[in-house]
Amino acid sequence: MMRVARRLWKALALLACVICPWLAYLGVSGGAAGQAGPVLIAAYGLVHAAVYCFLLWLFARTISRGREPLITRIARRVHGALAPEIEVYTRRVTQAWCFFFLAQLVVSVTLFAFAPIDAWTLFVGALNLPLLALMFAGEYLIRVTRFPNHPRVSIAGALRAFAQDASVSTGAKARQG
Repeated sequence: MMRVARRLWKALALLACVICPWLAYLGVSGGAAGQAGPVLIAAYGLVHAAVYCFLLWLFARTISRGREPLITRIARRVHGALAPEIEVYTRRVTQAWCFFFLAQLVVSVTLFAFAPIDAWTLFVGALNLPLLALMFAGEYLIRVTRFPNHPRVSIAGALRAFAQDASVSTGAKARQG
């Protein structure tokens, strides 16, 4: 069953990679001069929503009872054994990221449904990355203030641990399936 679900996700991702540029092309060619067509806007919105839905799913599935939160798992891969207060903190950070992803989705859908399209475009196109950077910076400031003596790792080191975790998780699932 897991193998079928994995194949379905891969097929949907591939389909999105093919269809979204095509929809964007149709939107640009069909739109008024200087304005994005409704199809382009819809394609951009779908990609934005799909990314945040995936990230919410990726993080949220690890915070249920009996599971190790994603950020705890990555911290353990980087630092080895973790102190109990670090484990609690990393669980809460995983939950905070879930809230952030959910808030992004709710604000995006609300703006899309009830605000002028320019407001939604500003949020999705211009404010998305600064808000993401602000979340990273805020978490970092809280962490260094709360745990000043905890060893630090570079962003590259954290990304390597994340990639390593993903490959180990994928390999373990392949052996189970």
